[in-house]
Amino acid sequence: MTDTDSTDLKTEPSTTTREALITLVNSVPGRDAEFKEWYWGTHVQEVLALPGFIGARTLRLTEEPGGPAPFRYATIYEVEGTASDARNLMFGSGLSTSDAMDLSAMIVAPFTA
Repeated sequence: MTDTDSTDLKTEPSTTTREALITLVNSVPGRDAEFKEWYWGTHVQEVLALPGFIGARTLRLTEEPGGPAPFRYATIYEVEGTASDARNLMFGSGLSTSDAMDLSAMIVAPFTA
């Protein structure tokens, strides 16, 4: 994966109701390259293989206006059905993990229009 600010992954046309599941995460200090390789190359792909996950856009913070930001990476997952159900499925699916991801703080929040 190249070091871009944003990447769109897998999108499928649909006429059903969609919601968004937004994740905010960080890498462990000093392990950013390893984290990005795992997160974008493995983790996001595993999530997109789950039922109901139909698209993802990954974003990387490029600057920290006004001081340090609490999170450097965001992923916006587009889901069919409720984002709350999608979050529960994601956490219950036994997805791979990486010790390059900082597990001390993360946000996985459902959003709807």
